[in-house]
Amino acid sequence: MIQFNIPRNSFSQATKGETGRAGETLAVKFLEQKGFRLIKRNHRIRGGELDLIMENDDIMIFVEVKTRTTANFGEPEDSLTPVQTRKIIRAILHWLGENPAKKPWRCDLVGIRFVSPLRANIKHIPNILLI
Repeated sequence: MIQFNIPRNSFSQATKGETGRAGETLAVKFLEQKGFRLIKRNHRIRGGELDLIMENDDIMIFVEVKTRTTANFGEPEDSLTPVQTRKIIRAILHWLGENPAKKPWRCDLVGIRFVSPLRANIKHIPNILLI
């Protein structure tokens, strides 16, 4: 887990959607610093969504982002349910059906917990479908 400084205002009054969007934006910046390249954000289908679709080297990476503002309900990465996992898989298969992959792919999770208005803890977990 690493800490990341955030050039944004306080999230104490943010709605769930605003917090999620802020987390996704932070995840993109974090992953881009690791050499990833953003392909698409918020790919929605009926019954599912892919938060981020990225590339790194020759791998297509589907990224689920979980964001929290407190630790009251556990860490963000612990909140992925089996139902959500099935929806992610459905969305991945839909994407691959429309965009046949010419390279290997995987699904990662980025957990973000805002610890203050200007700092967040970020945890990147590769290959969550293999766990």
